[in-house]
Amino acid sequence: MKRAAMRAMVVREPGGPEALQPADLPVPQPGPGEARLRVAYAGMNPVDAMLRRARLEWMPVRYPFTPGIEHTGVVDAVGEGVDAALVGARVLSRVSFGGYAEFSLAPAAALVRLPDGMGLAVGAAYRGCSSTAWYALHGAARVTAGDRVLVHSAAGAVGAMAMQIARDAGAKVCGLAGGPVKVAFARGLLADPAGEVLDYLQPDWPAQARAFAGPGGFDIILDGNGGAVAAANHGLIGVLGRIVHLGATAGAPAASAPTPQLIAGSYSIGGMTLRAVEAKMGAAADPIILREVLAGRWRVPVSEVVPLAEVAALHARLEARQVMGRALIEVGGEVGGR
Repeated sequence: MKRAAMRAMVVREPGGPEALQPADLPVPQPGPGEARLRVAYAGMNPVDAMLRRARLEWMPVRYPFTPGIEHTGVVDAVGEGVDAALVGARVLSRVSFGGYAEFSLAPAAALVRLPDGMGLAVGAAYRGCSSTAWYALHGAARVTAGDRVLVHSAAGAVGAMAMQIARDAGAKVCGLAGGPVKVAFARGLLADPAGEVLDYLQPDWPAQARAFAGPGGFDIILDGNGGAVAAANHGLIGVLGRIVHLGATAGAPAASAPTPQLIAGSYSIGGMTLRAVEAKMGAAADPIILREVLAGRWRVPVSEVVPLAEVAALHARLEARQVMGRALIEVGGEVGGR
């Protein structure tokens, strides 16, 4: 029996977490080149929270909209021009919103098939954070064995994956996290006796980081945190070092160093967003990431799973910096997604 309506959480106009409101929406019908997913899980991606407040000028949306840019499900219908064999496939959608609803639409060509052995829950969390960390390290920062790497937001999803990827590239890794609970969480994921995770809420953390790096400073600093803490980067980076900004979850960082300072210090500052640099689905990084994740060597930091009805409270905790790793929103779940 075909369903006419579906549960969803909708943002009708920009605002705080309370802007997320339950709604009954028509079940969407796939158009040419599209596939419809019966949604299983959505990842709590910071992009969804920033767009809820209309704070991403480079990724505008029209309101009302249904968040959930990173979600998994099972294809249950396809539009014109799409191979019907796709129906029944377990897939990840990462290029279109709609994951905060029982059904979503996505360009069929952009869907990522989940491999055997990967559940729909982990599938909703693994790729965005892993790919961001991989391209930041191997693309923007050009990590090599022996590099000294400092990772901000080490208890966050991207930071946790970056520590593991840098470790396996042969780097000496130091993470930063806020408070003892987050420090312990990040240390467990780094799982490297030669590495370290420091509490940036302690006033002497820059001295501790400097001691870890040694007299040459850090070769790479990945900063997805921003805020006041980012000012310390300039005193910790070494000659020919690379500071790469991946976001600003703690607010915009202090003004960048003036050109004379960069010349005198012989270091560089850059930025990266996965949307701009990510290669075509199925590119060289994908099998590497899948191999390491499926083997359990790179542990995807799924920290909690909440039902769709509680997504506004999850957004509030994210903005209060109380969420570690990647939280998931359960829509249909492993069974319901099928």
